[in-house]
Amino acid sequence: MSIGDSTTMKPGDQVKVSARGKFVFTVKDVDEDTGMAMIEVNADGPLTYPWPARVSDLVPVED
Repeated sequence: MSIGDSTTMKPGDQVKVSARGKFVFTVKDVDEDTGMAMIEVNADGPLTYPWPARVSDLVPVED
């Protein structure tokens, strides 16, 4: 997956919101028409929830 490449980004992918981001998120859904993705923070807690982010801002997490 490359930065902002919604054609290869898919639910389940691990991303950061920017290259300097510290938190890892999971992609829940991608809307290619709007260029938006629903992401959810990877955290151990009962209060996680998805929110929208521009696909172009997302950076894949390197293994």
